[in-house]
Amino acid sequence: MASKKYLWIPAFLLLFAAGMTGGYFYFSKKFPSPPDRIGDKETEEKIGSMIEEMFTLRIYYPAGGRLQMEERKAQRKTPQMTVAEAVISEFFKGPVNVSVSEIPKDARLIGLYKGDDGMLYVDLSDEFRRNFGGDAAAEFLLLRGLYESLMSNVYDITDVKILIEGREMESLGGHLYLSYPLKDMVSSASARFPDQLGAAGEMPGPTGEKENKFNFR
Repeated sequence: MASKKYLWIPAFLLLFAAGMTGGYFYFSKKFPSPPDRIGDKETEEKIGSMIEEMFTLRIYYPAGGRLQMEERKAQRKTPQMTVAEAVISEFFKGPVNVSVSEIPKDARLIGLYKGDDGMLYVDLSDEFRRNFGGDAAAEFLLLRGLYESLMSNVYDITDVKILIEGREMESLGGHLYLSYPLKDMVSSASARFPDQLGAAGEMPGPTGEKENKFNFR
């Protein structure tokens, strides 16, 4: 009789376990946990697509003795990446379908700094200066192309100042004064090189007409 008296205990335990299991599946479906499992490829791809953003940029390249404009799709690699960084990255890649790029080889961006007056300071590696070997027209196109690329895409800047390894340089190739901001320099030099402009048919004016309303930050 004693054994029959305690037969309800295993049955109770089975019912309790079944209830716990059913409750787990019910609440896990109703309130799913955040997708933070390491190694879940689909989850990582979704998170990556949420973090990354695409820029549509207008880049002005020196090519064939003139400036040519190309629209580029650039991807934000980190949340902190600015449009200005994306512009310079695409500029250094050079134009497509050109066998020899006129962009100095191995040039890279060191840093970007924005002054209270809207001046964008672009600090470039010494390869930008050391690996440039063009004439005055090539120097003008290189600097104007970089200037127009930045002014056409970055909203809250008024001018661009080039630094080399954190220092002001008198000139890039001995033809144009690099110690001044680019706006006045490329504007005044445009009269010397009228045939090098307008290749894309949509060249911004000296102040740079901004096609994309992005902020520097």
